[in-house]
Amino acid sequence: MKHILYLIFISINVLSMGLPSEYYKIKDTKKMKQYFISYILDITKKENNKILRDRYFIKNIYPNISRIPKYSRNYKRFESITKRYKLSNKSTFKDYLKTIDVIPNSLVIAQAIVESGWGKSRFTKQANNIFGQWTWSGKGLTPINRDAGKKHMIKIFPSIKDSVKGYMINLNLGWGYKEFRTLRVKIRKSRKEPTGIVLSDTLINYSQKREKYVKILKNLIKRNKLIQYDRYLSL
Repeated sequence: MKHILYLIFISINVLSMGLPSEYYKIKDTKKMKQYFISYILDITKKENNKILRDRYFIKNIYPNISRIPKYSRNYKRFESITKRYKLSNKSTFKDYLKTIDVIPNSLVIAQAIVESGWGKSRFTKQANNIFGQWTWSGKGLTPINRDAGKKHMIKIFPSIKDSVKGYMINLNLGWGYKEFRTLRVKIRKSRKEPTGIVLSDTLINYSQKREKYVKILKNLIKRNKLIQYDRYLSL
């Protein structure tokens, strides 16, 4: 019964799925691409700014965390961040900074393009899932070409914004992206900003296409001049 109600809920809300309806009415390819890039960039910048604020907070509070009252607002925020990034009492300062960091804007846009077909995929239109993220909860869209015996489904998000947020959490926490986070730390230590071109080399686990997938991402970043969007505050 719960599963039926869930499907009814999804069918009722399917008209609000995907990018704004005006996007799908654009006929000019150049304007369509500009709209998509601008739309995803706006969401990505806001999510990265939230991450940077958490990172800045941790950098300032962690050295003195043992002296901060546990009932204080700052300590409660520290606990909230710790929980959000699945860290623990055993996590070091380095662990926090390795996990809490930006995902290059150019990389987010490039993967959004590849995984959603410029926002026109079934997963985007019916699940607000712009990065093809999977779920094993039993709730979601069933992939048309899912291999026999497989049980994963395509996760349904309340909005495109939630999809972007979920994707960023995935790269910052997922076991398959340890190399991504390690390289990002090395880049930070060299006093440079992490870029999509460089970090894309670490995403061979994101797709079954592996090295070919990385090549596709790099070509997209270069062809659409996305590298210009990789600018952040150095925190």
